[in-house]
Amino acid sequence: QENFGPNLHDELDFVIQPGDLVSTGSDYQQWKDQYFDETQNLYQHVPIYPVPGNHEQDTHWFFDYFKLPDNGTPGYEEHWWYKDHGNIRLIGLDSNTNYRIQPQLDWLDAVLADAATNNDIDFVFAQLHHPHLSGIWTPGNTAYTGQVVERMEAFSNATGKPSIHFFGHTHAYERGQSKDHNHLWVNVAAGEGGIDYWDQSDVDYDEFQRVFPEWGFVMMEVEAGDDPQFRLRRINRGNNVIDRDNEVMDDITIRRYNAPPATPAPVAPAPGTIELDPDLVHLAASAFSDLDGGTHLESEFQLTTVAGDYSDPVKSEWIRFENWAAPEGATGQADGYYSVNTVEDPDISKVDMELLEGNTTYFWRVRYRDSGLGWSEWSSESSFTTGPAPTGACCYLYGICNQKRESVCIADGGEWLGLNTDCNDCAEVVVAFTENFDSVPLGPGVDEGGTGDQVWTSTAPGGWLVDRSGVPAGGVTEWRGWNFAAPEWWADVTGDQGRSGFTQASGAAAIADPDEWDDAARDPGTFNSWLESPTIDVSMLEPSSAKLAFSSSWRPEVNQRAMITASFDGGTEIVLADWQSQSGENFKPEAINEMVVLDLAMPQGAQQVELRFGLLDAENNWWWAIDNIVVVGEAAGDRITLMSEGFESLPLGSSIDEPAADGVWTETPPAGWEVDDSGVPSVGIAGQGVTEWEGWAFADRDWWVDVAADQGRSEFVSANGTIAIADPDEWDDLGDPEALGPFNAMLRTGPISVASARAQSVRVSFDSSWRPEDSQRVQVRVSFDAGPQSVLLDWQSIEGDQYHPDMTNERVVLDVPNPAGAMAMELEFAMLDAANDWWWAIDNLYITATCAAEFGGDSGALNFFDVSAFLVAYQDHAPEADLNADAAFNFFDVQIFLQAFLNGCA
Repeated sequence: QENFGPNLHDELDFVIQPGDLVSTGSDYQQWKDQYFDETQNLYQHVPIYPVPGNHEQDTHWFFDYFKLPDNGTPGYEEHWWYKDHGNIRLIGLDSNTNYRIQPQLDWLDAVLADAATNNDIDFVFAQLHHPHLSGIWTPGNTAYTGQVVERMEAFSNATGKPSIHFFGHTHAYERGQSKDHNHLWVNVAAGEGGIDYWDQSDVDYDEFQRVFPEWGFVMMEVEAGDDPQFRLRRINRGNNVIDRDNEVMDDITIRRYNAPPATPAPVAPAPGTIELDPDLVHLAASAFSDLDGGTHLESEFQLTTVAGDYSDPVKSEWIRFENWAAPEGATGQADGYYSVNTVEDPDISKVDMELLEGNTTYFWRVRYRDSGLGWSEWSSESSFTTGPAPTGACCYLYGICNQKRESVCIADGGEWLGLNTDCNDCAEVVVAFTENFDSVPLGPGVDEGGTGDQVWTSTAPGGWLVDRSGVPAGGVTEWRGWNFAAPEWWADVTGDQGRSGFTQASGAAAIADPDEWDDAARDPGTFNSWLESPTIDVSMLEPSSAKLAFSSSWRPEVNQRAMITASFDGGTEIVLADWQSQSGENFKPEAINEMVVLDLAMPQGAQQVELRFGLLDAENNWWWAIDNIVVVGEAAGDRITLMSEGFESLPLGSSIDEPAADGVWTETPPAGWEVDDSGVPSVGIAGQGVTEWEGWAFADRDWWVDVAADQGRSEFVSANGTIAIADPDEWDDLGDPEALGPFNAMLRTGPISVASARAQSVRVSFDSSWRPEDSQRVQVRVSFDAGPQSVLLDWQSIEGDQYHPDMTNERVVLDVPNPAGAMAMELEFAMLDAANDWWWAIDNLYITATCAAEFGGDSGALNFFDVSAFLVAYQDHAPEADLNADAAFNFFDVQIFLQAFLNGCA
């Protein structure tokens, strides 16, 4: 009244309020006491145009109390509407879950199209409750609002008419702008109630310029005429810690016909400068100039390596003279009640480009933006060339190595060996286990909508278990406990809210989503569910190097908790990770697209591990999703690797009978190996048997899956690249080869030295995909020093002691009884008695043993300590000194030790 009286209705045209007018929309007393009693002095003079928030959605009181324009889609009256007032069009939208539908967007398209051609409209203001992005409370992010924002941006671009979307839901003030559009983002909350203070889960989104966790309101002053413009001011009232008496905390004026600033010019480095330090290049442009008095708001610098082509710039830096965001380390009201300007230097005519490629020519340009949101034209192009980059070997978990800078390597989860080091120095990496959940049989959803017939399943991969006993009955079926779904479908049917940010996931992911589970009626209680792995062989890993890695999407709220445990050889569970959503020692901030790497805490001598992933104590508390699980480490120090073979070195050629393709198949085995197809009756007979599958073959896994129409072959997810395959099912698809006799094919390794191995210590492990039918049978056989064969493995497709069911993705571990004094062994993989009888495929073969000469000192390094320790053990008749396992201590034990020692355990 003091500022706008005595007649308020002459000075204030109307009030808009984007939702959450009361805490409980169905409670009459709240409407009376908390809303109308407190606002009557204003609303008896000035009309109010609200939209429903989640606290009053669909309640009859809201629609009883407010008479809103009746021009929305028939059947949705007063849920969305528009009103023209002077030179603005005000649009009201309903962003609550049940109204995030295409008809509302179609209606909005028509209303914007009409505003585009209406010469009386200079500005369009939309209001809806839920934000597209809100950095100070990210759980409110809503993908549907993003579709509204895209339409508003497109409208302003096409017409030159500035626009705003006002929102709420998050209890703080936020104001920013779209980068390439004359469109403001304004969170006008909060008039009263709780404040969303800064904490560790917040995100500093590029779009927002000023964010304050305080109460307040926004004043809009709009002018028409020849120079239409609006002025937006934020009037703040403080918070639980700070007292403010109507302080102006933001003030921006936007004109419809704003003159853009002058085009800047590159200044430094001088064009053509060479040998710049690629770790840090300083770019500078000319001073800002604006004819109609605008100030320098933003700049954008772009780099490319192709002159004149900025369609996909190497770097694009959008910078602003100020950025009011969270203080470092904020954890809530105690230390997150205020905002800080994170920009140290407001001179944005310059920028630092860090970590560029070495010995590379870059081209760059810049543009400036004024305080009225007008961009200049792009500057002319300039260029510079970097000198050599300081790089070294960066070793990754999967055995991959690249030359990278130290900071980049560490940020990517690698181990940096030092400047100018070589990738050959990386430790040998052994992959003990992988799981990407792509083998699960996806089908249609149950309670959820969305499109697609292969999007969800409750069935875990083979060997995995889901424990849902701690989840109350009811809720949305798809999310009761851990389940498995296509990530894109999951994000779509849940309204996204950040789920689409899990870009590391693909195919299918394991998902625990109590937030979405809670969206249907359920019994009381909290969500507690465990996902349990099969038993994993880790005997080939050096315990101190063993790691668990996986892709993770974690979004916490309230009391949500995630735990990862490991149990070795059936022992007590060890907690590998304990993430909690509450502030404290175990607080885990939001990380929706993270590669998690954990030490596996593997005890010495451990042979097997079982992993468990638990999401606990949750209700309507967001989610945890995982994908791409691997257990890796260096080869065990007390075991030597006698041979490893992944078939990746084989040169693949073109297909023959299968559809034409290059680089997909070969019949040539690794050097020293032998393929024996003499037992395949169709060999050499034209038109009988598909050539590629006449015996053992080596092929690209994905190509094999495709040409064989999958039928479960894609479930062999532990395999990658080139694999060894015996596929009589596919062989039988040309002519009638099984009429000529059964398919019998052998694959032999050739001699493998075991001279340095302790007796009875050799172990063979490999990834296997086996699908049996009819009389099919496979064996793994071993022979020593060209002697007779013995059978290590015998699987049959007929019921009985040797029956082995479908196991399309299995890690097989075989202990080999290598006799004392054996010098060499040979393995044979046999596919026997088969016809049109599915397949057997293998990959990632490892043969390890305990070194007979390793008794003391550093593991893997033979020296005097090993000799001394052996002699002591030999003289004491210690069991470990009986190297030929004959229960006697004699010259043969000494001979075996010396042979292995002199051979270096190679």
